[in-house]
Amino acid sequence: MDKSLNDGTYSVVAKGYEGNSTKLKVIVANHRIEQIIPEKDITPNTLEDAVFTQIPEQIINHQTLDVDALTGASYSSQGLLDAVAEVVKQAGGSVAKFRTEEHDTTGSQVKTDSESSEEYGNWIQRPNHIDKKVETDFLIIGAGISGLAAAVQAGEEGIKTTVIEKNSFVAGNGGGVEGIFGINTDMQKAAGIHAEKEEIIAREQELGQYRADGSFWVDLVNHSAENIDWLLKEGVQLTKVDDYHGTCAFPTFHWFKGGFASEGYVPYMKKRADELGIDFILNASADGIIYDGDRVAGAYVTTPKGKLEIDAKATLLATGGVGHNPKLIAKQGWQTKNLHYCSMPSNTGDGYMMAMAVGAKDMLNESAEFMMNYIQALPHEGVHLYIDPINGFMSLPSGGPVMFVNQDGVRLVNENVKKDNLLYQRMAIKSTKVTYEVFNQKVYDSITQGVDNADQILADAVKRNEGHSLYKADTFDQLAKAVGLPEATFVDTVKRYNQYAINGKDEEFNKDPAMLVALDEGPYYIARLDPSNLIGIGGVASNRQFEVIKDDFEKVPGLYVSGMDSTMQYRSVYTITLGGSACAHNVNSGRHAAMNAKKYMASLKS
Repeated sequence: MDKSLNDGTYSVVAKGYEGNSTKLKVIVANHRIEQIIPEKDITPNTLEDAVFTQIPEQIINHQTLDVDALTGASYSSQGLLDAVAEVVKQAGGSVAKFRTEEHDTTGSQVKTDSESSEEYGNWIQRPNHIDKKVETDFLIIGAGISGLAAAVQAGEEGIKTTVIEKNSFVAGNGGGVEGIFGINTDMQKAAGIHAEKEEIIAREQELGQYRADGSFWVDLVNHSAENIDWLLKEGVQLTKVDDYHGTCAFPTFHWFKGGFASEGYVPYMKKRADELGIDFILNASADGIIYDGDRVAGAYVTTPKGKLEIDAKATLLATGGVGHNPKLIAKQGWQTKNLHYCSMPSNTGDGYMMAMAVGAKDMLNESAEFMMNYIQALPHEGVHLYIDPINGFMSLPSGGPVMFVNQDGVRLVNENVKKDNLLYQRMAIKSTKVTYEVFNQKVYDSITQGVDNADQILADAVKRNEGHSLYKADTFDQLAKAVGLPEATFVDTVKRYNQYAINGKDEEFNKDPAMLVALDEGPYYIARLDPSNLIGIGGVASNRQFEVIKDDFEKVPGLYVSGMDSTMQYRSVYTITLGGSACAHNVNSGRHAAMNAKKYMASLKS
């Protein structure tokens, strides 16, 4: 505490991710920071609510900036701390006295190497000390899209339910979800949209190479309209239905109010769960599962107040996948060097590791990681990189009228394969040591048409060249030298590509003639394509009742899985052509896991 602070009311701005900011009024009285007030409406039970409630409370109670950032909210947390530090300066105080030591603000809770062993045995170990025992009927681990759906359904089923959430707020990765799939809903009928369910199921099976059990698709599609009706009844706000920027094979994408679930889904589902008496414990990390070798009976949980043992008749894993755990992403065969995370730092695969600890069938190597491309030298701050107009998954690094080459300087794929599936942009790159994108100024201008300051952004990126990932040159051999490609091979590849463009026929990958644009006028650019991960999809095997299963397909009694921890209908690639199907699965699996858990719990009484 710095007693030299001058009393007064100070106005500052807390910067968040992606340029978002919040004006703050900070009141200093009696040489203490007494109030930190956001000057805008904050939606309850959101990430913002957690940041602007819990961190100010810590600062005020302890008169220090030496506080931990909230898990999953490192950008916003640091922005708030920086803003209060500015107040300390303005008030004549010393920031050093308010910040006694450096803290890790990444929010990541990845286990250590020894803890992340193949056996995952530490996840079924009882802690040496338990501070409190809690008894419930149904334990839900995770409060994202599927966890909230399960909680509301369980409440309506009359099940005594406890939800634990690692973050200080509900939503998880679900806050950034834009919409949900549905077929032949009332909204579609009102818009004159009709599609045959069997055509959609057949298309998904085809895109998945018929490697998944199609009954999971039948269940999801058949329940989709009913699930949307249920959400609307619970208060969820949907605004329109379309084909998600033209990327979907069918107009089945139902948009949440405000374009994100954080506005149209999360607050309404949390309110409904509260009305139904669901018990939420936030800042609560499951770090072990209670298992006697036969059935799962709850979890061991760490909270700021100590260790809990939560005894439950049935337990649901809804922890959001493995999207922020580099070891588990690497286990799938993906490159993790320069990996940009669009997921919440809290999504470290806890549910997957707990399931593996009790012998679940491992589907991680076949799971559909939502992996895309980005260019490190171009701006890439924030979790919403994927919708960036220059560096996002539908813009420059995604392909189109550009050329991709591998470490040998030769092409490896149809660069416009994203037209079939946006996620195909990264699939072939999974098999290369490194992949570069080649384009010229004319192509860049065509891709970024209408984007403010696009040319200046590119020029600044080349000059800064973060990660040595972007180079500009007047000749192709200069490009090759810049990144260490075999010069003769690379130049020959470009010459062939340009000849294909002149002839209007790609003799290697049959690329669409409209996207086959000659690179015949400088300046030229070469950019390394690095991985950008939005979310992990899958990992834990289940049956159609969303019960976790073992290698022999027999269930693990008492253990259920939903949302991004499961998704048995996908194999290796998310078939994004059915827009919103992952969110639809989250809701469907959460609801039906709760219904099926109720049946299981009834069987325990008999």
